[in-house]
Amino acid sequence: MLARWRPLFLPVGSLLYVGSAAALAKDNWSAWAALVLIPLFLVLSWRRTEAPVQGQDDIDPSARRALRAVIWGGSMWAMARTGPAGRAELDAAANLGVGVAAVAALVALARISASGRLLAPAERIAPVKGLLSPPPSTRSLDAAGLVTFLWGIAIALPLSRALTSSGASRLAPLASDYATTTAGIGSLLVLVAAAWRLRVLRRLELGVADRAAGALALATTAFLVAVPAALLDVAPPDRVLPIALLMAAFATTWTATTSEPTSVSKGLRGVLAVMLMGSPVTLLAGVAARQAPQYAGTIVLGSCVLSIAVGLLARAVARPFGPEQSRWLDAIERATERALEPEPQTAIQRTLEALSKTSSMPGNRPELWQIDPPEAISVDIAGYLHSARAEAPASLFELASAEPERTLRAETLRLVQIRKPEVRPLLDWFDSRNAFSATLISEEEGPTGFILLPRGNRTAPMSLEEARAVRNLADRISALMGVAAALSRSQQRELAARAEMGELEAKRAELERALDAEGDVNRRATELLAQALTGVGYSPASRVALDELARLARRTGELTAGALLIQHPRGVDPVPWAARLHLDGPRSGTRFVVIDAARSEFHSPATWSSDTSPCVLALRGTLMVLDAAALPSSIQEDLALRARSGEFLLVLSRGTERENNPLSPRLNRAVEQAQVTLPCLAERAEELRPMLIERLAREGLRQRGEPLGVEPRVVALLIEHSWPGNERELDALVEALVQRAAGSVVTAADLAALDFRPDSLTVASGFSPDQRAAPDLGVSGELGTPLPLPTRRRPGPRRRR
Repeated sequence: MLARWRPLFLPVGSLLYVGSAAALAKDNWSAWAALVLIPLFLVLSWRRTEAPVQGQDDIDPSARRALRAVIWGGSMWAMARTGPAGRAELDAAANLGVGVAAVAALVALARISASGRLLAPAERIAPVKGLLSPPPSTRSLDAAGLVTFLWGIAIALPLSRALTSSGASRLAPLASDYATTTAGIGSLLVLVAAAWRLRVLRRLELGVADRAAGALALATTAFLVAVPAALLDVAPPDRVLPIALLMAAFATTWTATTSEPTSVSKGLRGVLAVMLMGSPVTLLAGVAARQAPQYAGTIVLGSCVLSIAVGLLARAVARPFGPEQSRWLDAIERATERALEPEPQTAIQRTLEALSKTSSMPGNRPELWQIDPPEAISVDIAGYLHSARAEAPASLFELASAEPERTLRAETLRLVQIRKPEVRPLLDWFDSRNAFSATLISEEEGPTGFILLPRGNRTAPMSLEEARAVRNLADRISALMGVAAALSRSQQRELAARAEMGELEAKRAELERALDAEGDVNRRATELLAQALTGVGYSPASRVALDELARLARRTGELTAGALLIQHPRGVDPVPWAARLHLDGPRSGTRFVVIDAARSEFHSPATWSSDTSPCVLALRGTLMVLDAAALPSSIQEDLALRARSGEFLLVLSRGTERENNPLSPRLNRAVEQAQVTLPCLAERAEELRPMLIERLAREGLRQRGEPLGVEPRVVALLIEHSWPGNERELDALVEALVQRAAGSVVTAADLAALDFRPDSLTVASGFSPDQRAAPDLGVSGELGTPLPLPTRRRPGPRRRR
């Protein structure tokens, strides 16, 4: 307990010593009352400035020592002035108190740190939060040394008079007053200069700028009030100036040690308004009362009325002293109120609309930036919300999170860009957007965005009050930004899904076009194979075969075995007929694959298991196997299983003369109910003429570059032929006729030149099968018999009219 009060022994003892001397010299009740009250005030003040027992101490120990020194100095001056005037020892004690208070105030100003705390004289500069650090010149104690010198003289003069007899001292009492006046004026000027230096060099540091501005304003006010009062002889200068200096010391120390820097700027505006309007009233009232003492009552009453008016107008007069005429604070507070809207989009829109009052430039608007999704939200002049995809530099979040109030300012980057070149790209980003500051919007997981305020026409730096207001707004809208970000992400996912759906739709259309194109290619290739059936379908036999194929084509999906068999005479090509079946069915756009089972490579199982096997090529299409009975039984069984599974439509062909060469049992059962037999050429006499014309035209173009015609007599002769080789024999005859024909029309002479004689068909036709019974052809191509040309149809009896 004794150790706690030990630091008070010397201050209280010195006050009691001076107070006792003053009370004994004056010997009245006021001096004895001061002897009790002033030490009690010092003890109470000492307890108020103690460090808290629990919690964090926001005031540096050196700040407490400076504040206690100012309190002790003021108490010493007040204690000394309770004694009678003209006592040199009391004047020296009073000057000692004023000097200690002035020096302590200057030390307190020199030890303000960026975080609002003070640095002890023996301490090194601690790491400062953020980019800015206090310049070394602001920590200099040169101002305190100068004031110490001035007050040392002011103390030494009356002290020398007090220590020597009045006759031995050659100093006039007026010299002490001059020294006190000079020291007071000089100390006020030094205090103003120190506050101004602090204001200029550290104006960008949040909190410090407010403290420095308050100290400068209060010191300047004290100087402007005290000097005119001394010049106007309102009171003795050696009394007015020390009082003004003590008030300035108390005020500047308060600005340097208060735990809330924003209270300085708030209280300063009211104090300045009162001082600016109340000081002239006080001075004029004092001068008038001194010059006209007979009207002192009226003057006092008038000054009271004017003081009431000053108090009423103080708030209105203090508003212009706010930062940027309080436009920013009003806009930020209004935005904070509008952020309480329950609907997120409406709240963000109204918040940005309120923040737009911070800038008078139409193109320079406040923005809300989000990290996920990366976009910038703003409002136009009409109040409509706009969002654009934008990504902020990653260094912005790192630097802003280390700045006071999570606010990164462009002016801070501009100040440190030489010392820290890595911030120059970020400064260019700020300048490109004409941005003033960026305040982070953070949640527990980390930053989610930031508020970007425009510079507009603003030239003043940001105050701590504004920075805290913006941070309060950022904390208020963090939840809104989270909801808005979730909605934006949902909207972007929807847009991305729509875009992806559009891309998939485009790909689907492209694939459809590719499939259609592939189907067209497959269809045209199959149509080329089916061209051999040109002119087929006029005979009843062909019509029956085509109708059966068309029926099977429509029922390919109903074929449980997925296979059918086409039996054909020797010389009849089954491929065109199968191609027609493929084109008439639902698989017309798929591949039509034809293989010859008589080839040796198709007898190897490896051919059918490779990636290019006929089954793979014919997938979902039609696979035609010529002479399927020639395949090994295992491959036939596998083809039957695959056809039954629906991989492809299996079309088999077998010559009618090879019926003794059966298929495998499984494959035979698969085609047992789906078989088509093709007619021979002899059964299709009605189709011989179009088939002959088509082949002559095609072969003529191939060999001679022009199509060839045919005489009717040639057609008549060819109809009488039995065509044992069927279409293959017809193709060979057409090729020979094209080579033999002398003109563009094939004549009977060309046919005779090939030694072609139609054979008899059957006994039932009425003609002898012997070649001697056939009609003779002359060299010119004329018939060697006058009889009419025989036909395949038996002539019926003539009708009588």
